[in-house]
Amino acid sequence: MLATDDHQPAPEAIADIIKHMGAKEELIREIVRGNDGEKLLLCYRPTFFHTEMNLARMICRRLSLPIVQDMPRVRAWIERFTTSRKIQLSPQQQQAVEKAAYSPVMVLTGGPGVGKTFTTHTIVSLWKAMGKTIALAAPTGRAAQRLSEMTGLEAKTIHRLLEFDPKTMGFKRDNTNPLPYTAIITDEASMLDLFLAHSLVKAVAEGAQLLLVGDIDQLPSVGPGKVLADLINCLKVPVVKLTQVFRQAKLSAIVTAAHQINQGDYPNIEPISDNPVSDCLWHGGGHEPEHGVQAICELISEFIPRLGFNPACDVQVLCPMSRGLVGTRNLNMVLQGLINPPSPDKAEIARGGMTLRVGDRVIQQTNDYDREVFNGDLGTISGIDTEEQEVTVDYGGRPVVYDYADLNEITLAWSISVHKSQGSEYPVVIMPLYMQHYMMLSRNLFYTGLTRARKLAIVVGSQKAISKALRTTNDQQRYTRLWQRLLQPN
Repeated sequence: MLATDDHQPAPEAIADIIKHMGAKEELIREIVRGNDGEKLLLCYRPTFFHTEMNLARMICRRLSLPIVQDMPRVRAWIERFTTSRKIQLSPQQQQAVEKAAYSPVMVLTGGPGVGKTFTTHTIVSLWKAMGKTIALAAPTGRAAQRLSEMTGLEAKTIHRLLEFDPKTMGFKRDNTNPLPYTAIITDEASMLDLFLAHSLVKAVAEGAQLLLVGDIDQLPSVGPGKVLADLINCLKVPVVKLTQVFRQAKLSAIVTAAHQINQGDYPNIEPISDNPVSDCLWHGGGHEPEHGVQAICELISEFIPRLGFNPACDVQVLCPMSRGLVGTRNLNMVLQGLINPPSPDKAEIARGGMTLRVGDRVIQQTNDYDREVFNGDLGTISGIDTEEQEVTVDYGGRPVVYDYADLNEITLAWSISVHKSQGSEYPVVIMPLYMQHYMMLSRNLFYTGLTRARKLAIVVGSQKAISKALRTTNDQQRYTRLWQRLLQPN
């Protein structure tokens, strides 16, 4: 049923369509009470309805089977562990580690600089001391790599952990063939959509523990639902929210600005100069998007190398959108010419209005289970064989070969969207914010992009665009009743 500015369908026509689809079981209708007590008609696709219901039931069943634990012994271990390593847990971190000892399902959340990584590492150490078999996973390859680096254990993408089978387009691990682990940690859990969360929980063995770690102030999952937020808001799942920013993190202007953004306050960002003193900078970038393009080019060719960073491997430009002069498409062409210009000794190929060249940074745009590369994976073109018509991309030391016919799976990644950057970190982030992208400017987009920077963040754009992002918190509404179902699973 099409609605336009000139045409609005009659309510009776919509009601007839809903009734007809319900009779054919193409829709599931549910009457609920709204916040004001009024009756609301909710319409679900059957797969969404049943997945949401089953996820709530599975989580509630796990929560009804508590794990008995000798807590004095756990506290004694924590005391020995922290004393031997000369470290100290904050009261919130202590609470998180203790809850992880006995919670069947638990959420650990918090913003940057509050010690989520440190706390997760301590929980892993506790579980190891308990003799648990531990699996680590994250929604993306980059996030899994970061999780592995911080814990010293192997971490996999959730798809790899659940053993996705391209032949059946399903997972080999489920309730009939559960994961052979007694404790599972999933990082970047804000990226979990309804269906992936359902598949994960379904594959966790009876009596095993599940810890979800994430930041609900980041952008929500690309897929349906807001699983992490619903688990926290239902007040039924054990949750520890870390809020104390530690002394070392307080020295980072990136962390300080991120928390200011989260509160809706205009961040204290140092105006750019030849001798910056902080790790979070602002470049006014002129009044028009074309000025922003010029500013980004000057930053990459002059300013950033002076600070000791290599533009070819250290810098990631993150944009709100792909369209426009300061969108990813245009900036990728501009930055390719600046960072990796054509050269007689560099093979290149033109495909779909885009040139791919040896040395180019590229991003995988789809899940390719045969090649084992996944949506959002970043790599570098290491070879182009014009005779065999093949392009080789290096993904973290692993060469992956594409036929020319499959090159639509990858695209240039000198600039990528903020959404695509979730789960990743980069030494330097440049983030253009212009009113050209006003439709996408929001507080959590600004927050997510800024917190991808590990050593230096540079915001390029007008104060008007920054203020617009800070004011915008009403992102597209997510229609979900998971948290209500967690309270009433039957």
